[in-house]
Amino acid sequence: MKYLALIFLLALFSFTSCKKKELEFKFTGNIKSLNNNSNLANADVKIYVNTAGSANQVLEATTTSDNSGNYEVSIERSKYETVTIKVSKSNYFNVEEAYSIDDLTTSDPNEIDYSLSPKSWTKFILKNVPAGNSGDVLKIQKVSGKTNCDDCCPNETKFYYGVIDEVVYCPNDGDTYMKFFWFVEGTTTMNGVDSIYNTPFDTISYTIEY
Repeated sequence: MKYLALIFLLALFSFTSCKKKELEFKFTGNIKSLNNNSNLANADVKIYVNTAGSANQVLEATTTSDNSGNYEVSIERSKYETVTIKVSKSNYFNVEEAYSIDDLTTSDPNEIDYSLSPKSWTKFILKNVPAGNSGDVLKIQKVSGKTNCDDCCPNETKFYYGVIDEVVYCPNDGDTYMKFFWFVEGTTTMNGVDSIYNTPFDTISYTIEY
């Protein structure tokens, strides 16, 4: 009788352990720098969840990548519909991805790799010289460069009116080009198409004087 009871307890423990394991989402992967494919250590990985019908994200877990760029983190499977993973590191653009729980598994680790792009900047220095003219209209059209960040300059035409002495920063992915052209309306002043190679973690100045 004692033997049967022991078998029952062992079976119950085994079942409970398996069930608990099935109720966890485990995430593993590697984080690299997009420009040179090098591993990124000390990148922050945060796991957020959204319950049904709610737009509020709740932080469930956080971890950092190791010296090889690898990370591992687990969260309990509960009554939510979406899991959002946010990856960040100083001087890199953040990455954020949302996943439906239907696309995730509790039976095996969810292996998800990420690549972060190093930040760089173009510094436009805009000046009327020597004294400018209140009727001047400077037109700058950004043709290419990063657009999907909060501070990014859209790929569109911008107008600057009158006498100006202004500085405009446009972030870009490091190791890529930012292409644009500019001209002053009503004049033959034109620089044509130009482009700037943005070095990672650096600011490149470009002066327009007219």
